[in-house]
Amino acid sequence: MATVIIRPTGEPSSSTGFDVSGSTFISRISDNDASTSASQNNITCSALGIDMENKSAYDSATINSITLSITGASTGKGSPEVTCDIKNGNSTLQTSTFTFSSATTLSGSAYTTSLTPAIVNNLTLDIDPNGTGVILKEVYITVDYTTGGGEGGGGGGGAAAGYSHKVMGIAVANIAKVSTVAKLNIAKINTVD
Repeated sequence: MATVIIRPTGEPSSSTGFDVSGSTFISRISDNDASTSASQNNITCSALGIDMENKSAYDSATINSITLSITGASTGKGSPEVTCDIKNGNSTLQTSTFTFSSATTLSGSAYTTSLTPAIVNNLTLDIDPNGTGVILKEVYITVDYTTGGGEGGGGGGGAAAGYSHKVMGIAVANIAKVSTVAKLNIAKINTVD
């Protein structure tokens, strides 16, 4: 298994209640620098429809899970709660609520249901703090995936050249051997190219 981090990349479709907006808001929560931030400055506060970046690393991979993480802190008025929805189009995949009692990075539960590269490449995020006052420093999603590989690759692995078809309904990535012949040595099965 491998992981890659995807960060916010597009301006929110709507935002209100932060001290910065638009591209400045996105750059501050996605720059991998906890010294930059977006601070809540209104009781009514949200950033909706934030596009998450796409990475080619998992394009042909099996997606195992995605996990949302936020680095944040309180503006000093209490312990703010931030509710986040990970979405694919109009469908909410997961809702997580983070409570910042101190400056820290919090992560939601891993989401694992029916993920594909196409779904991960279409993720958006809604951020909805309560009225307490939050400072957002970093927002990112960790994508856990399994790529193809040869024998001993630990997770199935991809197909050898010339070997790219299902066998008896089993996906190539889940086949290590056919009749004890390593798939790296198979060019054809029953003379089918």
